[in-house]
Amino acid sequence: MNPYQISTPRAALVIAAIALTALTLGVSVVAPAKMDSGSAEVRTLAAQKTVTPTPIQAVINPARIEVIGVREPGFISVHDRNVPARRKQQS
Repeated sequence: MNPYQISTPRAALVIAAIALTALTLGVSVVAPAKMDSGSAEVRTLAAQKTVTPTPIQAVINPARIEVIGVREPGFISVHDRNVPARRKQQS
């Protein structure tokens, strides 16, 4: 019996898979990293306009917060692991 042989050689499929992987990585990772997000003037202008926030003192009244949690009672199913084996009834 003759073994089944695919029409496209495996080497061509491997080369195509490697090429598509490289293309995908290039488009999704390398290209965005290489793109220029703007000129240096825009970055320095934006850095000059940033303002550091000044701290504000706040008074918390009351100084203590109490949290009380109440839980409603619920039913819990209990599994007994020491169940005796069933015995056959004697007649």
